[in-house]
Amino acid sequence: MLLLARKDFVARLHAAMGDQLKDLPPAAGGMLPYIDLEGTRGTELARRMGVSKQAAGKAVRDLESTGLVTRVQDLSDARAFKVQFSTKGLEYMMKMHEAIDRIEADYAALLGEGKAQALREALCEISYRNPLP
Repeated sequence: MLLLARKDFVARLHAAMGDQLKDLPPAAGGMLPYIDLEGTRGTELARRMGVSKQAAGKAVRDLESTGLVTRVQDLSDARAFKVQFSTKGLEYMMKMHEAIDRIEADYAALLGEGKAQALREALCEISYRNPLP
């Protein structure tokens, strides 16, 4: 059921974002939620995504080609870099979060506020309180 719910969510997000998602490489788009506003090291992105450093590096390069992120030297370690949102990337993420808020409001209207709140709580428990071993 979670996969079917995800499919519905992704379809709604694509409809809400329109053409803005069409040129986004799939693997790169999956990286966006893992980038902190102050920037995130490439090795940390790989860890958060559960992929190799090489796969994360490719996703970063793909995202850079869209203009959504830039790589900057990590001032605390000259051997490392951080991935940061560009101005275009921040605007994109703001639009995406606005679309997500509207989708969640649609779900709340469909389920009723009580069920929607219970769903939020259950998803939070699954996501944050029950990490993989």
